[in-house]
Amino acid sequence: MIHQVANVDDIVHHKKVKFLDNNILSFIEHKKILQELVDKNIKCQFNQGLDIRLVDEENSELLRQLNYIGEYIFAFDDWRYLPQIEGGMRLLTWVRDWQLKFFIYIHPDMELSNVVNRMEWLRGHNQLPYVMRNILCWDREYNEFYVDLAAWGNQPGIFKSMDFPEFMRRRHPNNNERVIKHIQLYKEAV
Repeated sequence: MIHQVANVDDIVHHKKVKFLDNNILSFIEHKKILQELVDKNIKCQFNQGLDIRLVDEENSELLRQLNYIGEYIFAFDDWRYLPQIEGGMRLLTWVRDWQLKFFIYIHPDMELSNVVNRMEWLRGHNQLPYVMRNILCWDREYNEFYVDLAAWGNQPGIFKSMDFPEFMRRRHPNNNERVIKHIQLYKEAV
């Protein structure tokens, strides 16, 4: 059960604060807390990810009014959540290009298309990914592919400026076999 363990004045003792809350939007009183942060003009960030499925017109406006640090962070854990992602994005009309970051969870049992399509969708909508691999990915067939995908997606400047094939050619100029293999995997997954 989600519950409040402290109030804003108990927590905030600095000019900036990063809340390690794993989803304030799921707390029943979250609008009251967001309003207090707005009223006190506290520079803040919720860096564990917000649930875009819980965005409504009122909390969207409160998020917009926050004195926010960096990108707003949400989760995009599965391609099947695309309708909910799109619905939440429609309520975040004030968001500029590259102002949202989405955690891209990867489990080795997921189809590559599930992962690659999320990355492509974000890039096509000028929003950022942050690739998070389940530890089980580390000793599986696509481990090196996931390493390259994370190296591309987790560097905003690179993700914004080049597609995956170009990144691969620059990242591994002396490993043509890996470049060809990973570009092929990526293209087949789209």
